Formats: sequence, structure tokens, C-alpha cells
Amino acid sequence: MNDTFYKPLTPQFRADINDSINRNIAELKTCESNAFVNMQIAGYETTKRLINGLPDGYPIPMERN
Repeated sequence: MNDTFYKPLTPQFRADINDSINRNIAELKTCESNAFVNMQIAGYETTKRLINGLPDGYPIPMERN
């Protein structure tokens, strides 16, 4: 069963997403620097730039738990 729904991107939702990404980056920075760690950090930073570039109200797909 597909439990996908769409939530509009609000300034608070954007901040929550960015906080989550920043926590993941901070956790990775505690690791020894190597190609795998650097690749994941670069991916998170790219995701953050993408989220910050989206307009307010953009529908973000979410999954029900």
C-alpha cells in the first residue's frame, strides 16, 4: 500500500529539513575523513542547496509511518 502524501514546503518545514541535514553532516564529521564520508557530506550539502532553492509551497513527498 502506497502511503505517500505531499506536504507544502513552508519556511519552518525547510528549517526542519536543514536542521536534520546539518545533524547528519555533523555526525559524519566525527568520522575519519575518507572518500565515503566526503561523498556523503557532499551529497547532503547538495540536497540542502536543492531544498533552499525550492519555492515556498512546493509539494514535498512524504511517507506515512
